[in-house]
Amino acid sequence: MIIAQITDMHIRPEGVLAYRRVDTAPYLARAVEHLRCLKPRPDVVLATGDLVDAGTDEEYRRLRGLLAPLPMPVYLIPGNHDNRDALATVFADHAYLPQGG
Repeated sequence: MIIAQITDMHIRPEGVLAYRRVDTAPYLARAVEHLRCLKPRPDVVLATGDLVDAGTDEEYRRLRGLLAPLPMPVYLIPGNHDNRDALATVFADHAYLPQGG
């Protein structure tokens, strides 16, 4: 089994820079494309926190869209910038995420 890990994406809303300097979304998009093109392709991706920067629903929706092209299962592990309730709401289909904190 091949496991890939991506970490500390710090995704922000469209048009908002992380730390007022970096648009993190294009970097994640490139990483996703790279994972899609690997031969052999990973069987699973672990996306570890900080997934987003401020823990808002808007950031998690953007993260979901950026990860959507991955054909393999993606497991999300929150970090200290993440809001577990917002994460579980936007990724409600990820049954392994704890509900309510």
